[in-house]
Formats: sequence, structure tokens, C-alpha cells
Amino acid sequence: MKKPTAYRPPFTVHRILLFPLSLIYGMAATIRRKIFLHPKTFAVPTVCVGNLRVGGTGKTPFVEYLAKFLSQNYQTAILSRGYGRKTTGYINAGEPQNLSSKIIGDEPMQYAQKFPNVEVAVCEKRKTGIQKLLQKNPELEVVILDDAYQHLSVNYSLKIILTEYDRPYFNDYPLPSGRLRECRTAAKYADIIIVTKCPESLTNEKKAFFLKKLKPQKHQEVFFTKIGYPASGVWEVQEAKSVLLITGIDNPKPLVQYLETQYNTVHKLHFPDHYLFTKNDIQKIIRLKEKWGGEKCTIITTEKDATRLQAFENMPEYYTIPVEIVFLENETVFKEKLLSLLPHHDA
Repeated sequence: MKKPTAYRPPFTVHRILLFPLSLIYGMAATIRRKIFLHPKTFAVPTVCVGNLRVGGTGKTPFVEYLAKFLSQNYQTAILSRGYGRKTTGYINAGEPQNLSSKIIGDEPMQYAQKFPNVEVAVCEKRKTGIQKLLQKNPELEVVILDDAYQHLSVNYSLKIILTEYDRPYFNDYPLPSGRLRECRTAAKYADIIIVTKCPESLTNEKKAFFLKKLKPQKHQEVFFTKIGYPASGVWEVQEAKSVLLITGIDNPKPLVQYLETQYNTVHKLHFPDHYLFTKNDIQKIIRLKEKWGGEKCTIITTEKDATRLQAFENMPEYYTIPVEIVFLENETVFKEKLLSLLPHHDA
């Protein structure tokens, strides 16, 4: 039987020329981890969500998964850097004037809109951000830190890293010849490894192959997940024959593949990750909608992109499609691991 394979960046001439710089970059990141002293330990449990690879591993839906589960019984906060925002410093999304992707970033804005019972804030310095969150709400019981694995100023209660099934970190290289922020060996500092965007039917053979490549440490647990698309307003246009999908995310491939199973024709307009749309982009969207059917062409976008599109009054009507994390197995084990960090709440 043919062995499963996984993505490996091709060694092009460009990549080979850059590889010495990757060695230097990776070595510097490794030394930084070893010499960083005195991370701050907080009384409140802190859950760090991150990755080794730049972009596209599914951090946003995973943070939402954690927030949805934990906020049912615990006072929960999400702290993000606020990538792509036009501001600096600590900003709390709870104040109405701050609810803008330009002020707090698209992902924090999405969190704030979806989870009104969760405290959402942004700050480049994670230690400072946690301190300010606790000053505002001393009763917080858990803080989720989005994209914080390389932020070493905090001694996190639980460290979780995500890696894509099709683009795993064990087959990649540090920047600039690859897409890793650190050497692969940095994965050993995580408590949990989440494999994201797995195929619908992941065989035991493929799972065993992946685990062999990951080489988890004795203290680490590995969980396999897939992307799910829950029911939403998009299904109101199930009869649409022509769809225009607008994305500004790192890897739209899984979403494209899914929509192609739902609609006859899927036209794609892709922008870079966290792209800030312009008036010219909106005009282009209007033209393409007319070109591909006018009223018969339905616009679909992601929730994250919608936070940046909603600022334009002339943007045509569109539907958003939510994305969620679905565990293939052992979800109860994962939840028990989370709850072990937190104080017992009577049912």
C-alpha cells in the first residue's frame, strides 16, 4: 500500500539561496527561547494558542471553539495582538468606539461580535495585556491568548500549537526559505498539538504516519480535527447557480473545495491575508457580480473578511459562512484537559 505523503516546500533555486539565512534565523529563535528569563506567572489560568508556521493553520476557529466552550461556565477573556490594526498599545473591544477592524484588527472584532459575554482586548505585549484585563475585571477565570506561542513573557498554564494536515511544520523550514517562525524543535515546548484541516475520513494508517512524523514528546497529547461549516444564512441561497467567493485569508482552499460541492459554479476573488479592502476593490466586486449573473450571482465571504467589508456602504449584499473546529475523536479528553486548569464549578 502506498504510504501517505504530506506537503513539503520544493527546494527551488530561490529557496536554496535563502537557506543559509533560514539557518541563522532558526538559530536566533532557538537561542531566544533558551535565554529568555523570568516569564510572568499569573494566578488566572492562561491558554496560549499558536503555531510554528506563518498564517493559515486555523487559529481563529480554534480560539472561537475555546471561547464558546469555556465561557459557558467561566468568565473568559481573549487577548490578541490585533494583527493588521492601525493602532498600538492596549485596547479593549468592550467600548463601542473601538469595535472596528482598523482599531482592534479583524479577528478580535470577529470574537467581540460573536461572543458578547467574553472580554476581548488587544495588546502587543501579552504580559501587559493580561494585567490590564485583570485590572478591568479581577473576576476573570481564564484568558485565551491568540497567536502567542512566540511571546515568551508569560508562563502559560497550557500551550497549544496548531499544524495543518496538508502543510505540517515537520516538512517546512524557517523563514525566509520556508514559512516557519522557529525551528521545528520549538514544538517540544507545547503541551498539546492540534492537527487541523484533516480530511473527512482520516484512516488509522494516515494518522499513524502523521504521528510518526510529529514525534510527540511524552508530555504531549495530539488531537486530529477537521473544518466544519455550520448552518448559516448562506443556506438561504442554496438554489443559487453562480457564487462569487471573496476571501482575504491565508488558505481558502478548504472553503473553495467545500463550496464547489454545494454550488454549480464558484467564482473566486482572493486577496492576501488580513487584506484591507479599498473602494476600488468594492467597485471590482460590483463589476464581477454583474459579469457573472447580476442578481443570480450570490456573494459569499468569510466572517473575518466581513469585518473589513462591512465598512463600505456600497458593498453589495453578501452572505457569510462560519467555520468551526470539529474533533475527529477524543474531544472529551481534550475538554477534560482544559477543565483541569480551572476551578471546579457546581453544575
